[in-house]
Amino acid sequence: MKKEKKRPPVADAPPVVELDQTEAANGFSLQEMADALGAQMEQARDGQSEETPAPAPGKGPAAPADEETRKKLRELEDTVKQLVAENRNQKARLEGDFRTKMKYANEGFFREFLLVKDDLEKALSFAPVADDEKTAAFVDGVRHLNSAVDAILKRYCVEPFESLGTPFDPNLHQAMRMADVAGKGPNEITAQYLKGWRYQDRVLRPAMVEVASGNAPAEEQKEITTETNDTEGSNG
Repeated sequence: MKKEKKRPPVADAPPVVELDQTEAANGFSLQEMADALGAQMEQARDGQSEETPAPAPGKGPAAPADEETRKKLRELEDTVKQLVAENRNQKARLEGDFRTKMKYANEGFFREFLLVKDDLEKALSFAPVADDEKTAAFVDGVRHLNSAVDAILKRYCVEPFESLGTPFDPNLHQAMRMADVAGKGPNEITAQYLKGWRYQDRVLRPAMVEVASGNAPAEEQKEITTETNDTEGSNG
């Protein structure tokens, strides 16, 4: 008979420790579940798992060190949230300023260019009557140039606005003088010395105007006073 070889004794396998499924269902964090699993494994190795079961994660009073750590984490989280909010507000503000600067980037140029436009219109207002072909051609050329300038300004949203007959608006007009004009109410614009212009939705240059005071002219006041005196004299 063949002798059976003796097999070496098999070492005892380490106990298998499984985390209770109810703990995961109760919403415990991964750190708490890992801590509980580690405690159970230590107790299983020592053979004390049945005598002193590991406490469930999240139960029992927290250690002072853990409470201090949680407090610092909460403070750090609040600080991070505040910094993120400030960063977003600053980013939005910088983007808004950049868009505004890009939108009105040519404002200074157009304000200076209006001086050339004023000279063209002034030249046309003093243009002589076309007695010959050369004069007529010159005047027509200036008019054509003025029309081309108007088209360019309009293309870039630079347009004049009307002021005569409208109420005085300090945002649109600059009053050069007050005048007593017959039939005109107070603060009504009666004359325009320099045309006002807009650039998109912003006033590029206010109009320089004359504003009615609302009083009758001196001649009318004198006539009214004379008529009143004559009426009182006839009645007396």
